[in-house]
Amino acid sequence: MKCVLTEGANVMNRNTTNMTASAYFNDIVIGYYEDEELVKDFGLEYGFDLDKDTFLAVSFLYPSDMRVTYEEKNGLKDVAKHIIKYSDVNTNIKGNQIIFDDLGVVVMMITRNKSRMYEILPRIKEEALKQLEKFQSEKKIRVGIGTPESGIKGIAVTYQNAVDAVKAGEIFKKQRTILEFMGMEIYSSINSMVVSYGDRLTRTILQQIDDKEKRVLGKYYKCKEDIALTAKALGISEDEVLESLQKVKIRTGLDVKDTEDNFKLHLVVIAKKVLENSEKINKSR
Repeated sequence: MKCVLTEGANVMNRNTTNMTASAYFNDIVIGYYEDEELVKDFGLEYGFDLDKDTFLAVSFLYPSDMRVTYEEKNGLKDVAKHIIKYSDVNTNIKGNQIIFDDLGVVVMMITRNKSRMYEILPRIKEEALKQLEKFQSEKKIRVGIGTPESGIKGIAVTYQNAVDAVKAGEIFKKQRTILEFMGMEIYSSINSMVVSYGDRLTRTILQQIDDKEKRVLGKYYKCKEDIALTAKALGISEDEVLESLQKVKIRTGLDVKDTEDNFKLHLVVIAKKVLENSEKINKSR
């Protein structure tokens, strides 16, 4: 996923005289700029200090398997703009501040320090939910909260974290609307790892068990390794659950009762879910 230049935006250079804040942050995220001092000078003109102030990206994104149109992104601008009022720094910046992304929009919130950012964060989340409720989209729009950062590199980091939080949330926390990277970092790491190396994790083990055993194993972990809950969720007996788990042990050599084996099996189940989601997204493109 990448951010895309807003209409009429300028690439940052010494001759730029009318760059919007959205184009400014877009340049930093993508890395179009070459002169770091110029980047800092532009920031001062907007009213913030790159090195001293705190930046937090908040993303409003459609599902990853959607082809999002300009009109749909533009509609999300009307949702996202309402959180700007919670920062005095953002309020004083003139012009467009909202960055277009492949799947929606991102707002870069700015405060003088981290404590102030944490102070306004609950109001930002509350406002985001309120505006999404009014927006009434047929698709589930999720809000990603990055990490508080400072500096040029920090802006790129918080942006990517806000996007990654939503990506991971689509797979692991499907019902959540607000997804904070601070609570999703392990899922984001697993997601990135599996997309790169998932076939290795699943090929050997999953090919040895049948569809019923895969279903039982997946539901077993979803039910927090509770046999009774797994049986109820699948509409089968507890004995059938135990029998399937025993077959997994016989066919793969991995026992859910063994701590290390259990970790491996759980990771494979997660990898299967991630790869299926990735395949679904690729087919939609």
